[in-house]
Amino acid sequence: MKSLLALLVATWLPTSLAAESRSFDVRLAGATMGRVTVALSGGNGRLDSVLDNTPLGVGDGRFSARTQTGAYRSLGEGGGERRTIDIDFAGNRVAAVRIDPPGEATAASDPGQIPAGMLDPVQGFARVALADGCLRPFRIYDGRRTVRVGLVSQSRDGGLIRCDYAYDVVQGPGHVSPFRFRQIRMSARYAPGASGAQDIRLSAGPFTVTLAAR
Repeated sequence: MKSLLALLVATWLPTSLAAESRSFDVRLAGATMGRVTVALSGGNGRLDSVLDNTPLGVGDGRFSARTQTGAYRSLGEGGGERRTIDIDFAGNRVAAVRIDPPGEATAASDPGQIPAGMLDPVQGFARVALADGCLRPFRIYDGRRTVRVGLVSQSRDGGLIRCDYAYDVVQGPGHVSPFRFRQIRMSARYAPGASGAQDIRLSAGPFTVTLAAR
């Protein structure tokens, strides 16, 4: 569940990152489980999430990540476990990956296996959360997996613009042990003329998590 947060063609609506920060409540089945905040300014950004009210506490934990030109650093804690991931970039390519504990590394933790042009998780989430409309395809790399995000459809939902995406894990393990989801349905809604998503919905298997703007 935490990793769902980890937590997105030419004819598509152009978009900009006018908003620089956004905070969301994390909701499951009508209950608020925690919150997520993302901020991006120039080449620097941060992503912080706290889950402190998941069912029976099984998904409780914290995640924080920072990005700046050429570097990504993250720390995840929960369930008595702690994991750090550092990624160094050289231009548009992954140059080095360090994961602690080392046993959390995957075949996709080898920089030589990763195509050019990846966004880190802060940049990837910010692209969806801080936009003002539907996005062109992009790819995310978190040190353990690569993900492709592509628009499936766009529509009007009441007075909002709705963007439906396919979120597909291409390399590395799926999300949320023991399910290992490799395909996630994602949608984001935007108010015309305003910056930043009103809500983002992630659905996989029996779970639907909604991030509602605060």
